[in-house]
Amino acid sequence: MNPARELALKAMVATQVMPKPDFLLAKGIATPMPVVSGALPQYARVFFPSLVLKGLPVDLVVVWTIGDFPGNSICSSYYDPRSPWYNVFYGAYGILSHKRDGTYWGFKADGTPNYEEMFEIPELDYNYLTAGQLGCPPAKQHFEVLEQHPGTVGAWSLTEAVCKVPSGLHHLEDSLHANPLYYSIFGYPDQKLIGNHESYEPVTMRGQTFFRKATTEDDKDKITLTWGAMCPDTEAGQALLKTIIAALRQVYP
Repeated sequence: MNPARELALKAMVATQVMPKPDFLLAKGIATPMPVVSGALPQYARVFFPSLVLKGLPVDLVVVWTIGDFPGNSICSSYYDPRSPWYNVFYGAYGILSHKRDGTYWGFKADGTPNYEEMFEIPELDYNYLTAGQLGCPPAKQHFEVLEQHPGTVGAWSLTEAVCKVPSGLHHLEDSLHANPLYYSIFGYPDQKLIGNHESYEPVTMRGQTFFRKATTEDDKDKITLTWGAMCPDTEAGQALLKTIIAALRQVYP
């Protein structure tokens, strides 16, 4: 038994059952989470109200998981620069829009996709909800879209993108402002992994994001459902991305 891994699994289950507002559950909008080989066989489900989202006019439900704790590792492979799971999480977002014009998040007033607006969610996630909670200072919370390729797949709008994001890997002495609750899932980064890497280093990731309107136009709650993943822009990372997206497409037809 790996105590750090067992704690991560229990913490993930706790996020699923703790009382919280959940507009997806209230509307019966499913967010299935397939288990991909190499990932933790559980997931977290967290609600973030607009008040804590840096002024973004949305409420957010995030359903996600990360790489497993290989062997007797004290931490997730999320921290491992040698792993295709480096900085990877996959899953779904539920986005409840509070935009003044009454439109869905990720869509313009004419109903067409607004890809630039949609990128504000993963930008906030990587910068603040993940790296920031692991102690990354604001100066290093830098999310940059290097390229993007929009399209559609069935009912879903799709964007394939290459982004530079802050890593969660860090020297423990650099994490003075980390949220200790996050370590219950990610584990404390094994300092043997950091080597010559700087804390919260920028990493190039390539991924796919699918999104669509999840409520009808006459519903006062304008909810966008989003799913996908980003993986390192390496051969192994992109092989993992294909596996993750294939698994998600099975449950988000």
